[in-house]
Amino acid sequence: MPSPPIDPDADLSEVVLQNRVPPDRAGATLVEFLTHRFPYLAAEDWRQRIAEGRVTVGEHVVTAEYRLHRGDVVAYRKAHREPPAPTDVTVLHDADGIVVVAKPAGLPFHADGAFLYRTLVGVLAARVGPGLRPVQRLDRETSGVCVLARSRKLAAALQAALADATKDYTALVRGRVEADELLCEGPIGRDPDSSVGIRRAVVAADRPDAQPARTEVLVTARAATASRLRCRIRTGRTHQIRVHLEHAGHPVLGDKLYGQTDASYLDWVRRAKAGEAEVASVDDLPRQMLHAARIAFAHPLDGSAVEFVAPLPADFRAAAQGLGLPDQD
Repeated sequence: MPSPPIDPDADLSEVVLQNRVPPDRAGATLVEFLTHRFPYLAAEDWRQRIAEGRVTVGEHVVTAEYRLHRGDVVAYRKAHREPPAPTDVTVLHDADGIVVVAKPAGLPFHADGAFLYRTLVGVLAARVGPGLRPVQRLDRETSGVCVLARSRKLAAALQAALADATKDYTALVRGRVEADELLCEGPIGRDPDSSVGIRRAVVAADRPDAQPARTEVLVTARAATASRLRCRIRTGRTHQIRVHLEHAGHPVLGDKLYGQTDASYLDWVRRAKAGEAEVASVDDLPRQMLHAARIAFAHPLDGSAVEFVAPLPADFRAAAQGLGLPDQD
């Protein structure tokens, strides 16, 4: 398991990888076990790390030839370099066990791939205390309001309250939307025509994985090649707004998955993994232009109406201005 970070803003931290010795590996030497379990390093590399004291069995530093027993816990301490991500999380509310924050675009919610500590949960653990439980989530590239709870019981109560919440998003989309309002009600499921596993689409209602979804769209401004929308949702399906707007012919600007071909998305993934993400933008924008602007719901403890608003971040305002759209509602 990763060890807790000292500083989530640091580029370099230390993680501890722990493995319990299974019955079929009892009797193996420590170096044999590590080479088998982590074949990305050769035996001589593991010998060097063991000699440096970076590998322990239980709480003890042992030799490479130490013979392991069933149930031994082998721990390897390694340096880990986090990819860049913004950590300027704004706390909007922290009372009654409810924490509401404004998440910056580009910050993952949870540990994912190379991101272990530079995540929303990791940043908040260091700043407002550990143990927060997310009640609703945003995509990494979406900015805005997020709700978390300090206990399992309150998280369940908030989950029920948010089932009837009003959630307003601001989006910048491709093309001039002529209608003043749109109602998108297509069920959402796995895209049957895509080779990308995470891609969703509007699907037939009788599909086994089809989930009902409703997005109410109000056009708040238009320019020659783009529009600014307010999207209101009550359901919370995976990628709901992005899927519905793509289906309507107006994908979110900057979206690397929707409004693109599978080949384009996979090429972006390849370039991002090669460290070229900064030059692999879409629509000349650094991220998808979707912002969770407002959430309103009944407080789970007393039923009172509560509302939280996250102002538009600077990158979103700059993108709107560049498209000839207002940068404020």
